[in-house]
Amino acid sequence: MRHIHFAVHLLLAALFAVMVVVGAMQVFNRFLLNNSLSWSEELQKFSFIWLVFFAIPVAYQRGSHLCVDAITNLFPNRARAALAKVVDVMWLVLGLAFVFLTWKLMSVARYQQSAGLGLSMAWVYSGMLAGGAYLVLCACIKLVSRDGPADTTTPAQHIEEQQP
Repeated sequence: MRHIHFAVHLLLAALFAVMVVVGAMQVFNRFLLNNSLSWSEELQKFSFIWLVFFAIPVAYQRGSHLCVDAITNLFPNRARAALAKVVDVMWLVLGLAFVFLTWKLMSVARYQQSAGLGLSMAWVYSGMLAGGAYLVLCACIKLVSRDGPADTTTPAQHIEEQQP
């Protein structure tokens, strides 16, 4: 599992690098060479779609999404553990919705091509499908790992544990 997480982190870094490099190329070509690239904006947009849908599970796994826990911290440990499982199930449902609905979208989008790159839009939306599948995997792992003793740590405490 560690290898999958590492590969996703590499993919995120590569997507971000592509966005930065292509954006810099576009600025250079537009303002210095007076010749705009026809495909750069599309590539950046598509990279951003992939980046967002793979970053969602990474942030979930790290406990980095916004969380207001002022009220839940008042609950007893068992109630917090139960609520944490409910939240994990909700993330699982969200991931399944991404997978199912994106699959339906891709069946229609496979007939469409992007204007600048000429890619099938199904390839563009496949990042949503893969990111949703990765979210399902992360949610399942979190649910299984919570089956032991009551895990009442807050996301902030999880982050502190991961710090060296």
